[in-house]
Amino acid sequence: MPMWMWAGETARRLADAGQAELAEAVTGLPELAEAGDAVQVEAVARSALRTARRLVAEAGAEKAEVPGVFGPATLFFLAHWPLSVRVSALAEGGRALSRAVAAAEDEPGPHVHGPLPVSALETLARCHANVDAAGTAGLRRELLSSRNLAGWERTPAWPAFTLARVHLLIDEDDPGRAEAELRRYEHTATGPALLGADGIFTLVRALRRRDEHTQALEVLDRMEAELALEPHNPRRPALRRRIRFERARLLSWLARLGQCPPREAVAPLPTVEEAEAYPSLRPAWVEAVENLVCQGIVRNDWRLGVRVTTWSRYFERVGAPRRGAELALAAARLAVGRGALWVAGCSARRAERLIGELSATGEILGDLAEVHAMIAAMPPIRPLAPPDRILDFLRAQPAEEVDPENQAEQVNAALVHRPHDSLMLTALGQVGRTLMLSDAATEPQWRHVREQPGDQRAALSLLETLLHDNDTAGVRDLVRTLAAGAVPGVPGDVLAPDRTAELAPHR
Repeated sequence: MPMWMWAGETARRLADAGQAELAEAVTGLPELAEAGDAVQVEAVARSALRTARRLVAEAGAEKAEVPGVFGPATLFFLAHWPLSVRVSALAEGGRALSRAVAAAEDEPGPHVHGPLPVSALETLARCHANVDAAGTAGLRRELLSSRNLAGWERTPAWPAFTLARVHLLIDEDDPGRAEAELRRYEHTATGPALLGADGIFTLVRALRRRDEHTQALEVLDRMEAELALEPHNPRRPALRRRIRFERARLLSWLARLGQCPPREAVAPLPTVEEAEAYPSLRPAWVEAVENLVCQGIVRNDWRLGVRVTTWSRYFERVGAPRRGAELALAAARLAVGRGALWVAGCSARRAERLIGELSATGEILGDLAEVHAMIAAMPPIRPLAPPDRILDFLRAQPAEEVDPENQAEQVNAALVHRPHDSLMLTALGQVGRTLMLSDAATEPQWRHVREQPGDQRAALSLLETLLHDNDTAGVRDLVRTLAAGAVPGVPGDVLAPDRTAELAPHR
């Protein structure tokens, strides 16, 4: 019995017992998690657990159960989803790892309280994959070993373990074996029902890794046709969303190979707002857009660069360095394509730093070397005005001509000659915040403040940049550096905030 079927049957029993709230939570939590609504998952799980524990207390039960209503497995199920949605939809790695480890250590045996419908062990394996899919393969193989999974075969959680093992094969660069493993289920009576939609998306991933993009599209087409026959399926919106992201990625690559008209490839591309709302789907969107940029069908401008950089930094913050590095490399390649030397260099350095946290680096180091070669071949920046006049020149630009990346290039070129010019350091901080590269902008600001801690304008500009980055450690370091408490006075804007700051994305 798969987890989804267990949830449906458990909800029916709860509803028959007059526990409508718990019944709704049991069916709703996995649906909310699949839709990526982490806030609602947390709220529903908290409310449901509070109700369930009150019922246990009123029943005077010795165990976490209400006879004839629910048992410990249901409480375990309700408590599972807040961490699960962080690891799945929000794609958190290191940030959720300690919680995932603790949950797996506290997990009871698969049949101690009746067959468990979900498993913290599977969540832990997925969390390690978020950290570094290729580099944690050995660790995940041990977690998913037959010894550790003994007894889980007869639980509703088993399909998730099966797919975790298949994803492991793909990460170990054996997509052919992964596909064969999935095909074994495809033509059995219970196979498609057992693995469900997640099995189909896993098959699509295996086919894509085998460069079988056309076959992967056919699989998606069949899935979409089946969903069309289920208009009342509550999972339908989330599944159709995933189909669109995967279809866009597959078609964009075929367009890049000349096997699909670019206009046909761009049609299913989800909006940037959709990708913003679903972190786990952002890599697919970036991959599709980069392929379409190469075909000249999607505009490659600084706003696209800001978005990809923002997402790269997101994965860095949640402890997913491989995805962060991959998006940083994409940001660097896109920046090279539009001639943004400083942005390309900053993105390449971020990728290099994140790659340093990975274990298996063979292929991604090759990508990094390619990016470094592309940057080295870029022409040097041509100053548009003398260093002492560059800020006046930039302020005088018509609003429609303002390009924050070009502003950054010009300010950085001028700083080579005037490294301690407070106004230019403040300007760099402004434009760095607009481009979501405030961490890179702080480097010259720090050098100046450490050499001249009495420069109030530079210190406050650095403070503003650190606060924009939520860099509390940096703020503490700045306070220690200044050693004089708060600095009075706030510097004015240098690069016309109505032209740059207003374009910064919401955090």
